[in-house]
Amino acid sequence: MKTLVPICCLLALFGAATIAPADTYHLDPVKGTADGDGSAGRPWKTLQDFVDAREVKGLKGGDTLKLYGGHHGAVKLAGEFEKTVVIEAAPGARATLSRLTVTSGKNWTIRGLVISPSLGKEAYTGSIVTLAEGGPGESTAIVLEDCFVFAATDTAAWGVKEWLGANSGINSGRHGRGVVVRNNYVLNTRFGITLAGLDAVCEGNVISDFSADGIRTTRDGQIVRHNIIKNVYVSDADGDKNHDDGIQAFLFNKGTGEVKNVQVVGNIIINREDAKQKWPATMQGIGFFDGPLVGFSVTDNVVLVDHWHGLSLYDAQGCTIARNTVQTMTPSKMKAWIMLGTKQKLAKDNVVKENFAPTFNLKQPGTVSEVNKPVSEAIYGEALRKAYGVIVEKYGEKHGTAERVRLVVGAEK
Repeated sequence: MKTLVPICCLLALFGAATIAPADTYHLDPVKGTADGDGSAGRPWKTLQDFVDAREVKGLKGGDTLKLYGGHHGAVKLAGEFEKTVVIEAAPGARATLSRLTVTSGKNWTIRGLVISPSLGKEAYTGSIVTLAEGGPGESTAIVLEDCFVFAATDTAAWGVKEWLGANSGINSGRHGRGVVVRNNYVLNTRFGITLAGLDAVCEGNVISDFSADGIRTTRDGQIVRHNIIKNVYVSDADGDKNHDDGIQAFLFNKGTGEVKNVQVVGNIIINREDAKQKWPATMQGIGFFDGPLVGFSVTDNVVLVDHWHGLSLYDAQGCTIARNTVQTMTPSKMKAWIMLGTKQKLAKDNVVKENFAPTFNLKQPGTVSEVNKPVSEAIYGEALRKAYGVIVEKYGEKHGTAERVRLVVGAEK
């Protein structure tokens, strides 16, 4: 493999004021060779080969790596750049990895890849994609978008053991700040997406078919918006002790401190699309039970669950719950509610307005409750169509890399 000229050498040759132009390099598992130069005519082989040969050191800000169809291995990246380095599938290519880790760094965008342990040689435990979990410094400007992330595509033979032991999807790690997880399709996992870094953004993703929580938000300033979370598997009666949530919030520091200024906006949560789903389970919709939760904004979400907790915030302080629509699955013995609860007697001064739900429980000090009304099937249906329309306008009805429709509106029961 031909070695890239590091940026420090270029500066030495041409002067510190010279800015080297960005380059595009090509990697092709089928046509590439170890002695290629990264050009379209002489591509390198795989991304794993590129990383293992330490060629990442030769990249500079603004460079792009184009991955052509085929398997590119299991990859672990690190490094800081002044401008974004892009790793993306070439147009029309199905470029695959078995695992992706961005340990630490700055200015990485990974786009349009298919990532699954089922594509590799060896099974492993843990998350399929991990971003910014390495320290001790802070990792910033890391983006994962338009990827298809899954433990397996065919789960027809899966039982309880397989669902409980499945890999989790995406872990946006604790040493990241402002990491963006956008428009990924996460399928057949234990946990879907976990946000453990400050100011993380999780938007436009589909989390379909999972056995624990769809999205977990744990740190200040995180944004969870316009995601679709659907189809939870394996119940407590089956031996799963996790209390499943579509979106869950909890305190990152093992239950100490508080979580502040989280936005949860325009998400769709559906317990299950198929009434005959194998290994069905109940799911709490938006379940934020471990406060204090300070300055949260939970707005314009649509929730359909087979559980009491449609939308619940415990020990909320100065939070807003507005324009959400919560409905109970039919048939169900439980009527979903919108609730302000408390474990520590710290809930106070929240605003709950213009929501629809079967029931409301808002008896906490200082609550302002305005224009909250009972839901109907017609109201729920209209809210679902509106929320889905916003998502489709932003991200398209069909996920390009996964080649799957995000949601069939009206199929859920």
